[in-house]
Amino acid sequence: MPITRDNWENFFQGAFAEHHVCSLFYFYGYEAQKVSPDVGIDWMVTNVARARFNNEAPLNAEIQVKSSLLDQTGAFVKMHADEIDFLCEGERRYCVFVLLSNLRGSCDPGSFERGDDPDASMALERVIMNYWERRASGEGRSLRRKGGLSIYDFSEADVTTFWLHSSQMKRIRDDGLLEVMPNGWRGLQIKAQKPGLSVAGMTLISELYDLTYIVRPCMADSRIRQGQMSMLDY
Repeated sequence: MPITRDNWENFFQGAFAEHHVCSLFYFYGYEAQKVSPDVGIDWMVTNVARARFNNEAPLNAEIQVKSSLLDQTGAFVKMHADEIDFLCEGERRYCVFVLLSNLRGSCDPGSFERGDDPDASMALERVIMNYWERRASGEGRSLRRKGGLSIYDFSEADVTTFWLHSSQMKRIRDDGLLEVMPNGWRGLQIKAQKPGLSVAGMTLISELYDLTYIVRPCMADSRIRQGQMSMLDY
């Protein structure tokens, strides 16, 4: 699908999120292949090298990546009902969420400028940037929807990732925890809570912030694959 004036920023944000996730799997020592054409999966993660050199059992994990801006009001991920149904199937199918928060901008240091009062002009630029950083942190999603803010006016952000197994996606769908939108679309509400995130009203367990547990076992693995995701499931 070609990018347009209306979707180009989302396209580049999504591409960043996909490649951020890809780079993490390479850091863990796993291969990641882009799936083309688009069949509802962004990356196929394998362990060919680890199986060869570490004598591990072969692995194939199907990864779909979703991204959103996170501000003080939370985050919202929009997916079509057919896509959600697909993500609810498969023993090794996962959805990885990438959230961008605390947008920060840089100011031109003017290293070679020696005007009348360079420090004053730089200070003013910093004050303006601080203003937009505060606005982005507090109401960035609303401003962005109205066309009043672009993430590309900033140069840094905190990146938070978490993942859900197909059984957890199925639980969210079957329990009616997705917001119903027009034309078959569904929305997943995410809220920032100390010390983590609440997804569809459930505070995530720590394992779901660690992408290594997609490809390596953890003690909570069997319960995660039953759809459990919160200490409320204890």
